[in-house]
Amino acid sequence: MQYLLLFIVLIISFPVVAFGNRQDTVPTLLENIVVSRERYSSAVRNSDMQSVVMDMDIMHLLPKILGNADPLHYSQLLPGVQTNAEYDAGLHIHGCDNSHNIVSLSGVPVYNASHMLGLFSTFNASHFSHMMLNKSATAADGVSRIGGMLDMQQSDTLPEQINGEFSVGIISSQGTLRVPIDEQSALTASLRLSYLNLLYSSLLEIDGCKLNYSFADVNVTYINKINRNNTLYIDFYTGNDNISSKDNSNELYFNTTMKWGNMLAAAHWKYIKNNTEIKQSLFYTGYSNKMYLKGKYDFKLPSGIYDFGYRLAANSDNIKLGLFIYDHHIEPQNPECGSYGIKKNEDDVKQHSVEMSAYIAYSDALFEDMTYELALKGDYYNDKGSKYSHTALNPSVTILYKNIRLGRFKINYSQQRQYLFNCGFTSIGFPVEFWFGSDEMNKPQMAHSYHLSWQRELFDGKYIIDITSYYKNLYNQVEYNASPLELLNKKYDMNENILNGRGNNYGVSININKCSGKVTGWVAYTYSRAMRKFEEFGNKWYPANHERIHELNAITTFRINDKFDIGATFVYASGTPFTAPRYFYMVNGNVITEFGDHNANRLEPYMRLDLSFNYDIIKRETKRAGINISLYNALFRSNQIYYRFKVYEEQYAYRGVSFFSRILPSISYYYKF
Repeated sequence: MQYLLLFIVLIISFPVVAFGNRQDTVPTLLENIVVSRERYSSAVRNSDMQSVVMDMDIMHLLPKILGNADPLHYSQLLPGVQTNAEYDAGLHIHGCDNSHNIVSLSGVPVYNASHMLGLFSTFNASHFSHMMLNKSATAADGVSRIGGMLDMQQSDTLPEQINGEFSVGIISSQGTLRVPIDEQSALTASLRLSYLNLLYSSLLEIDGCKLNYSFADVNVTYINKINRNNTLYIDFYTGNDNISSKDNSNELYFNTTMKWGNMLAAAHWKYIKNNTEIKQSLFYTGYSNKMYLKGKYDFKLPSGIYDFGYRLAANSDNIKLGLFIYDHHIEPQNPECGSYGIKKNEDDVKQHSVEMSAYIAYSDALFEDMTYELALKGDYYNDKGSKYSHTALNPSVTILYKNIRLGRFKINYSQQRQYLFNCGFTSIGFPVEFWFGSDEMNKPQMAHSYHLSWQRELFDGKYIIDITSYYKNLYNQVEYNASPLELLNKKYDMNENILNGRGNNYGVSININKCSGKVTGWVAYTYSRAMRKFEEFGNKWYPANHERIHELNAITTFRINDKFDIGATFVYASGTPFTAPRYFYMVNGNVITEFGDHNANRLEPYMRLDLSFNYDIIKRETKRAGINISLYNALFRSNQIYYRFKVYEEQYAYRGVSFFSRILPSISYYYKF
């Protein structure tokens, strides 16, 4: 607790409470007298009191985890978005499960957007210009999710000459190159590689079992400004993770290989004229997982999801129109197991479904200071195999009030539906979660969402304070209730292991944002509850696995001079729930366990301080080079991730498990030209 108080004192001592370090002057001519006033702009800004836009340039100033500044990781430090422990790469917005949110590249979804450990994300920040986070996917978005949306977006600006940036570290390296082809077109390509085992091979060990891990990903974007009204974008992404391990220490000798990855290809056409903007997208996106364990028990656990899609969005003055079509091809979890040799599940579990939605939204002024937006989205979903189909109308209404002295108020109600589910054994950074579609057994998820926000600028816009409260009713929620050992002993039926229930999310967040100065940063506090109710768990309310009731996030950057800057992030959060056993004992070498109430216990509070130091060896107008040193978990705190029961040669223990290293230092060389 003393670390928490110390950090709060440091924050208060500096004029620190948000992001952004750019300011300029705006001249105003008054009868031959020029008056200049400062205009403050932030690298993190609210575009409509629900969407937060973060410029990727700010990633350079933030602490780098294993040499990488991860956009998804820093989105978790925004108010209303939950911070995760290590091994958990999930995005939890306003109490929602990770699968309730859509993560996308220019509007194209990316499934299971993470690399191992939750420390590397799918996205290379240097390839994109900004990230947009919408904390509530309202009906007008055309996105079939009951949570929020995070979208990585490219810049429309064409480079005038070849430029780029790269970073070389002791754990991973990455580079981005922007090449003008002609006056109308350009190509941007990015590459990342990891070699974690070179330095941390002694730490990548689980119960004496060594892990070999690597990943690589590639982004390529082609932009062609055909004329002043039409622009063509072509995106390509691929990324792959590989894990292998061997354990010869006991009778359960095994070799394990895990391979998973994404592939995305998309063509976008944007038309802009006067107040009209039309964007069309044709895309393919896919995720596949191949897990194989060979030993006394041979075990395969493949899964995947592959989409072909089309999207149309048209905005003109007060009207928005849209159409979204998905063609889903899904392979849910399909275990193949046996004692000596693989025994394939003969049942075909693959799913093929079509999902379509069309929306219309109309906005206008009620009074001089008050505007409204009414939206309606129609859905159609059809599962080809089971012949199950579903149609629905989802309304939303938003009212915005602006007052110079009082600030801005926004109230929103929306009804949302989601036709895809995601669950699995665990979410600790390994590819053991899988997707499946709605059918007669698993009806579409639905949510009624209510949001109320207030925002006001302070001290001529140098500071911004915003407060947001929300409440969500969730229906047709799922949880997975199986273990790998069960799959070895009986015929697999996915629906036997899936539980259906409901949920409630509610909370409030407060954020203070400072928009200029040498010392910048933000402080955000969030109170959040994510409650679930399932008949199998006593038909009473219990906290969701990811819930953190209280959370305090603080970020600061300090520009000491033109060559040296310091960045820091701090997190203090309540522990997540877990189910503890009432008692356990051993009979003939077998463990007999009786568990208590579901998620009735909590891990210890989570606390972490990350530090970053940048020194520019070269700093010119068109060239920059220097050294970055980052410390992950600089307080050297051992944070619990989960509790585990383990047997050691007729002895057993039940205790908390922490991250493999209490502190992760990294050093890298960066070069921009």
